[in-house]
Amino acid sequence: MKKLLLSIAIFGAFITNAQQHFCSKSKQSSMAAHINHQARTSALVPHISHELKYDIKFVHLNLNCERTNKFVSGNVKTVATVTMAALDTFMTILHVNHSVDSVRFNGALLPSVRKDSAVKVGLPSPLANGATFTVVVFYKGTAPVGGSAIGSGYSFGTSASWGNQVSWSLSEAIAGYHWWPCKQILTDKIDSSWVFVTTDSTNKVGSNGKLENVVVVGNKKRYEWKSRTPINYYLISVATAKYKEYNLYAHPLYLPNDSILIQNYIYDNAINNPLFNTQKTALNKMPGVLEFQSKIFGMYPFYKEKYGHCMAPFGGGMEHQTMTSLGFFEYYLDVHELGHQWWGDNVTCASWSDIWINEGFASYTEHLVAQYLDVTNFAPNLNSAHNSVMSQPGGKVFVTGPDTMNSNIIFDSRLSYDKGGSIIRTLQFLTNNDSVWFNTLRGFQNTYKNSTASVIDFKNYYQTQTGINATQFFNQWYYGEGYPTFNVKYYFGGNTCTIKSTQTTSFPSSVPIFITPMEYKITRAALPDTTIRVMHSNTVETYTFNLLGNVTGVTCDPNNWVINKVIGPAFDPSLGMAENEKLVYDFKIGPNPTKGVFTITNNNNLEGKTQLFDITGKLILEKKLESEMSFDLSNYPNGIYIIKISDLNGAEKYSQKIIKQ
Repeated sequence: MKKLLLSIAIFGAFITNAQQHFCSKSKQSSMAAHINHQARTSALVPHISHELKYDIKFVHLNLNCERTNKFVSGNVKTVATVTMAALDTFMTILHVNHSVDSVRFNGALLPSVRKDSAVKVGLPSPLANGATFTVVVFYKGTAPVGGSAIGSGYSFGTSASWGNQVSWSLSEAIAGYHWWPCKQILTDKIDSSWVFVTTDSTNKVGSNGKLENVVVVGNKKRYEWKSRTPINYYLISVATAKYKEYNLYAHPLYLPNDSILIQNYIYDNAINNPLFNTQKTALNKMPGVLEFQSKIFGMYPFYKEKYGHCMAPFGGGMEHQTMTSLGFFEYYLDVHELGHQWWGDNVTCASWSDIWINEGFASYTEHLVAQYLDVTNFAPNLNSAHNSVMSQPGGKVFVTGPDTMNSNIIFDSRLSYDKGGSIIRTLQFLTNNDSVWFNTLRGFQNTYKNSTASVIDFKNYYQTQTGINATQFFNQWYYGEGYPTFNVKYYFGGNTCTIKSTQTTSFPSSVPIFITPMEYKITRAALPDTTIRVMHSNTVETYTFNLLGNVTGVTCDPNNWVINKVIGPAFDPSLGMAENEKLVYDFKIGPNPTKGVFTITNNNNLEGKTQLFDITGKLILEKKLESEMSFDLSNYPNGIYIIKISDLNGAEKYSQKIIKQ
């Protein structure tokens, strides 16, 4: 989900302007209502065990809605299976603004009990594990104000730009119960769903799945939408207005003889208006974007149904499964919400603490689309995201504890979106093999399709597929706070280029050093540029390598893989002097890599000391410098160690990485 802060009149300038994610601020604006809801429902915790005793297989919303108000009436059928030893009480959640007319359980009319928003039905006799049951709740009422991530769970309003009246739902994060009786537990996806809405005959109703029928009911019409793919409670949606259809078709590689309908419900007075042409240009690009994302992430998950959009008067977009709701069409807003069909809809976060699965990857999708389909805006958009992250020294992507009930934190534009999306690019950089990387993303989508996944699930899957231990990466970038600054100096003499990089971090109490691969682009007179990839493992790193030609400049992280700031790079002749001084002393160290024992030979008999550090900079061993000495790492873990040799005055004369394997 995204929220736009720019007006429609200037949205085209967004592409090159600093970016703030469109959904996050409006999500945060409902903070008070969100917390109030949590305070009310916290009293329900002892009763939630009833909801944990059944698994939902099917829901059928059969509702009456109009574009002019928030009144909802009708019934919701739930078919579920008992998952515990016995079920003696059925419970669902429905906001107190709605009255329950009656409840039928397996056809029998049973009394219900209300406790705040909990609706409980005691069963005549307990149902055993594995038993399937059907509950139909008949209700009516006016949906409350606020509570959802953007605005209200169910809203109505008038478009400021077009004057259209609309009623629409938006249930993220926990406001589905504002307009229909539901079970709000992320890990229980509904296997299939129907949404039937009866409304004035001048209206059209958009929802999930396929529109299989439109039935005339007196002076009204009933729109019958059916979806046969699993869906989470907050992704079920309705939008009612005077719409016209503007349909497009995508042709992914995986469907050589078929196409995917992109079914767009546009305000009836906007669709042919010249003022809508700019937005229509963005919308017309969506078939190509869907084809691209199908290639990157795997086949569009809901290709047997459709993709589409419903317009509603709010300032952003919400990734309702198969039919995104949005305020207007803007390229990267559309890209983000389409990305959610994989990241958030097909694979949904297992808890709100795992929001990175949804918003981080949808934001990363924007970077991919810019890189491959909108190249001129790739660097500006990426720089904008990185600058947003670095506008403050700290902040983590990880959300836990009470913060999972705080919309300001869950949907923080700087962290969940900008940092969340940017560090996925860093993980791609760490992988250093795009074939492996994208196969991993496609494999993850396939493994967790129609289900939920946690951040730990993704980390474990990534490690299994790539063979890369990602613990350090997640500790630094996901759980940790801050970003690195690299103070870079360089020197070139003869055929030797030296780069010295000193790292500081913005939040050292969280991450004292970011151990990360880095790239340096070296420009040369009359010769092609060359890029080297190195590891930055210590506070100070000095890289020396042979290079033909005359070096004219150095660029740190030229492809912006890593969130970072750079001082310099500056030409520093003293690096050349230091290098020449080192050559006076002849040291031999080996074997390297070593199984444990290695030897240092001091051929020039320099006097001083030898120190051995681990990768964190901790001093492991220290010895007086002799003509020949041995070190034993047999009792230390495998990894990278650093040998430093200093003279009697403490001046460093030599350093070398030692790899213990």
